[in-house]
Amino acid sequence: MSTSDISSSLQRTSLYDTHVAIGGKIVPFAGFEMPVQYAGVKQEVLALREGCGIFDVGHMAQFDVRGENVTQALNAIVSADWSKVAVGRAAYGLLLNENGGVIDDIMGYKLADDYWFVVSNASRADVDEAHFKDHLPEDIDFNNRYADQAMIAVQGPNSEAVLQQFCDIDLSELSLRDVRPATVLGNPCLIVRGGYTGCDGFEWVGDAATAPELWQKLQEAGAAPCGLGARDVLRLEAGLPLYGHELREDWTPDESGVAFAVKTEKGDFIGREALLEKRQASTTKTVRGLQVLGRGIAREGYAVTLNGAEVGLVTSGSPSPTLEANIALALIPAELPLESEVDIVIRNATHPAKIVALPFVARTTKTNKPKS
Repeated sequence: MSTSDISSSLQRTSLYDTHVAIGGKIVPFAGFEMPVQYAGVKQEVLALREGCGIFDVGHMAQFDVRGENVTQALNAIVSADWSKVAVGRAAYGLLLNENGGVIDDIMGYKLADDYWFVVSNASRADVDEAHFKDHLPEDIDFNNRYADQAMIAVQGPNSEAVLQQFCDIDLSELSLRDVRPATVLGNPCLIVRGGYTGCDGFEWVGDAATAPELWQKLQEAGAAPCGLGARDVLRLEAGLPLYGHELREDWTPDESGVAFAVKTEKGDFIGREALLEKRQASTTKTVRGLQVLGRGIAREGYAVTLNGAEVGLVTSGSPSPTLEANIALALIPAELPLESEVDIVIRNATHPAKIVALPFVARTTKTNKPKS
């Protein structure tokens, strides 16, 4: 298959032309042509941490789910307890298969008692849509927004000041995971306080036609364009999981390090019984943080050894511009104490690493007051 054939088989967000025009390096990702970087991954990470960065996340799946008993219906599918989520709040959750493995992690935004907006990973869009349609009752309306969707993540310590210039609601009143209807550049949208970087920030969710103008305005206000490379490094520094790396269909939430998103006490949901059964045998390995003690760069799939015996594998790894160190997430024995040393096999040579607490870089998300 030629390069042009590959390109023609990929989708594009409403910001594709913008990325090309400002010099974004375009790569295939999750069925889309997406920018992996602009100025460079290190520069983009540091620009965001020191000020404000923007990401095109319009490739992520967006679903509207409506109906009289929609919260009850979704709660029978997701692992978390969404019955406790108030209107105007967002919640994290997992989709599990019947074996207790992770299909995907998702965010749900409760916009009304009978209306949820759900966002899932682009690489799992078709799988997730099919899963919801297979398990939601017939009286629940499920709609994929793909035909007219856009999303821009505005992240970093200056994100509030940058985005506020174009938004009609007071962003300082939003706590982490608050979601509000708003108007930006004269068009209706949703504004969420949150993101996938561990930094304070927001997500603008709106129509495809508005996205290019908003992107340009945000840039003019001082936001640095950031690509997939910087997004991956930032989420790794924050200790956040990614499907296909830390999250996999043949790993339970306990192994993936996201057991906090499972509330078995709420009652039945898909995968609950299988997960409880597997917990009877106890979890011997889980995803944990490693800091390489040297210049070696750990990458996905590299073996982790202890006293010469393989005990796990790296799920994600990268240099950290913030820490000026090489870091990794790895599936390794849960009982190994913090600060103990293991080895990572990099190009047939062992490189020592120590087990560290997550996140690698302290999160700076803003919470004004305790909320459900």
